[in-house]
Amino acid sequence: MLIGVDWGGTHIKAAIVDGANVRAHASADTHAATALDAIAALVKQLAPAPAQVGVAIPGEVRDDGRCWRLPNVPGFENVNIGVQLQRRIGCPVAVENDATAAALAERLYGWGNRYKSFLLVTLGTGVGGGLVLDGSLRRGASGFAGEIGHVLVDSSTDAWPCGCGRTGCMEAYAGKAGLLRKYAEFASPLTSVKEIADIGGAAAEEAWRQMGHALGNGLASINNTLDLDAIVFAGGISNSLHLIERYIRKALAERAFAPPLSQVPLLVSQLGEHAGVIGAAHLPVIHPAQS
Repeated sequence: MLIGVDWGGTHIKAAIVDGANVRAHASADTHAATALDAIAALVKQLAPAPAQVGVAIPGEVRDDGRCWRLPNVPGFENVNIGVQLQRRIGCPVAVENDATAAALAERLYGWGNRYKSFLLVTLGTGVGGGLVLDGSLRRGASGFAGEIGHVLVDSSTDAWPCGCGRTGCMEAYAGKAGLLRKYAEFASPLTSVKEIADIGGAAAEEAWRQMGHALGNGLASINNTLDLDAIVFAGGISNSLHLIERYIRKALAERAFAPPLSQVPLLVSQLGEHAGVIGAAHLPVIHPAQS
């Protein structure tokens, strides 16, 4: 029995996973102060005595399970999340970046069966990336491979601040906060991306335009470097890809080095909202639990 946890900036999801299938699941809201206890409680709700658990976190993680930081969930700088969760759950725990975990799932059970080199882009509270090259998941020397949310897309003096502490990052414009901020410039503020999609109108279109422009600019630089077979989108906002794709394509056409690079397939994950938790469940299979 495989158990995975997808720890997002807004929600924590846990599931019993069989291959690409979610057999049972549970969730809770994300609160920084109680996040680790909430993860342990969700796991034990599904399996009182699990043999091993995989956890995907919204930030970078070193090989020993120590977190670099979680830009959208403060208070976890240099915390060994693997060890902390192992104490709470009572079994080995493998920890990985959430987008990297989702890329693993896509490699095993999704578009990875057709495209050997792709970038998995997570769109939600933040913007993350997981990289698969020639069929192999790439973590990078320090676990930072694919961290596209903090690629610079605006170098102006009034660039928007990002949760990482810098300004002008792709995530500042293409994450949930940026989308809501742009919408609020033209209409009454909203609290969810779904509301923007449902209401539509000129304010929504401007918010989608900014998001697509930021993504396209950043992805153009990345594809100029990697010449990928495909770019795959996952996470809650990926359901709205049809609303931003033309803006991504426009920016790709303007910024890509050559026309073929701007024509890279843009796809939505075949695993939908479960990509992160499926990948997390398979983490203990691909690398040993940290301790």
